[in-house]
Amino acid sequence: MMKMPTVYDDDILSVEGGSYPDGTPTRTTVYSIVYPPVGFFPFAATGNGDYHGFYWPIGREDRPPMVAYSSHDAYALIPEHGDLACAGRCQLARDEDRKLTYEFESAFDAADLPRPSVDVSGVIAVDDHKQLLALDPDSPFRNCVVADQLIAANELDEAESHYRKAIELLPEYGAAHFGLGYLLRRTRRQSQASIHLRQSLICPLAFWGGCFWADHILPGSFRPDWARKSLLWLQKLKEPDESLRDDPFMQNVQDLTIDTGVAESRDSELSIAMVDDYHRRGQFLDAVFMWITVGDRAALETTSFRERYGLTARSFGTRLAALFRDAGIDRRAELIENMVSLMEKPEGLYL
Repeated sequence: MMKMPTVYDDDILSVEGGSYPDGTPTRTTVYSIVYPPVGFFPFAATGNGDYHGFYWPIGREDRPPMVAYSSHDAYALIPEHGDLACAGRCQLARDEDRKLTYEFESAFDAADLPRPSVDVSGVIAVDDHKQLLALDPDSPFRNCVVADQLIAANELDEAESHYRKAIELLPEYGAAHFGLGYLLRRTRRQSQASIHLRQSLICPLAFWGGCFWADHILPGSFRPDWARKSLLWLQKLKEPDESLRDDPFMQNVQDLTIDTGVAESRDSELSIAMVDDYHRRGQFLDAVFMWITVGDRAALETTSFRERYGLTARSFGTRLAALFRDAGIDRRAELIENMVSLMEKPEGLYL
């Protein structure tokens, strides 16, 4: 069983080879501990700066990984496949010659898994999500996209079950939380909706659901401007769920703006204070998510902004690792510490 490594390797399956032409061993490169999120290990380049790779959900570092797809232009990570075998089946089903790419062939070799096979007639289109979900039932992305389609068809009960399954598979999948929050709000379950709308705003920003490529974009017509909608709906809410009565995020929700690139905003101060508050309360996983959100939002700002808050790769990573340790997620903490140690300039003003 593949566990999440505690030593970072940007060529986890050694697909690219282990040395330069002069024989010098290749050196692992760590560009950021913000995006792609920690726990993503690329193994198959697509030639445009994006990758397929393994991703271990937070808190599930000892389990086999899912296969995700990075979309760096959209600052997104698409949790496309439940596991490597399902990724292979879907790839075969979409290929006329029923062949895997070289990188995926190497992935099956490295993982010591048998080659997958499919028994489908014809070629499944890349956007035939229902058929692909049948081949890959534990795909968070396919469950979410099919739920979006079911909402459009007004089949809300079935849509809800798919959103809930996506969240069960990947608890930090903000796009699924937003979809479920929207559905619950639409069906007049406002207090339940508040749980998932809040969660959508504190999940890692990489899981918002967008992509540069059309076949990986969630199709819900309600999704544009999702973060501002979530915030507005929470601000207008009269009765949040009882579980959120004393929640730091809900206590500060009226003062949040989620604006970026503006001259004045208290969001960073409020968010950092929330991290401290969650930590004091012993809600360590909420503190982790809020701190990741601080890094995500800061990465969208200027160098001078990050300098103002002392957010360097080392300072951000050091606290993130400490928060993971407090949450009992030591394996991820160890990986973060290793990633910071491999960076060339961890004190640099970048994230």
